[in-house]
Amino acid sequence: MLPPTTSQQQKKSQTPNFYLLGGDFVDEFTSKQDMKILFKQLAKLTKVAPVYFVYGNHENKIKFTRNELNQEITINNIIILNDQEVHLNKIILICRKDNTNKNRKKTKDYNLTSKTYNIVLDHQPQGTKENIKKNVDLQLSGHTHNGQMFPLSYSYHLQPDFAGNYGKKPINTTQKIITSGLVGWGFPIRTEGICEYAVVNITPKK
Repeated sequence: MLPPTTSQQQKKSQTPNFYLLGGDFVDEFTSKQDMKILFKQLAKLTKVAPVYFVYGNHENKIKFTRNELNQEITINNIIILNDQEVHLNKIILICRKDNTNKNRKKTKDYNLTSKTYNIVLDHQPQGTKENIKKNVDLQLSGHTHNGQMFPLSYSYHLQPDFAGNYGKKPINTTQKIITSGLVGWGFPIRTEGICEYAVVNITPKK
């Protein structure tokens, strides 16, 4: 994973094969108008590469309806995935429902083998032990916002699946990345962490 891009660190634009949006882009404090502005801006990414979106836990608490949210996302050509998989050449992308949905599929419900590179996009950094057992090569999550405000980060350290709240962690043959995300929750304040996007480079085995 490369560090977040800044104009000083990297002047060239990124040209990814796809974008992954890991949820919690709107919450109970987001107005309908701000939601529309947000996804209109994110639609610019679709001019470069496909954009895939999964819901976070805070999209369950919005002021507007889920149908209104779905419509705004889809009219901006962003692909919503709920417990679905996408085959991208030799990459299989598994996009999970949020962990608050107790009826969501398990990793074992997908036919993942060692012949493909398998990515799980899961808003909350949960289910890592099962992912390791079921041939997942890379788990991408967010949710923690790297603590966002002191002392929240300390409570995240007490939850083993959160892998210390933030960062890249190799576990056996699986890589787990938890980003601090582009946005926060509730109040427009961050005393810990930064807003970021992560660039992940996947190279074939020699």
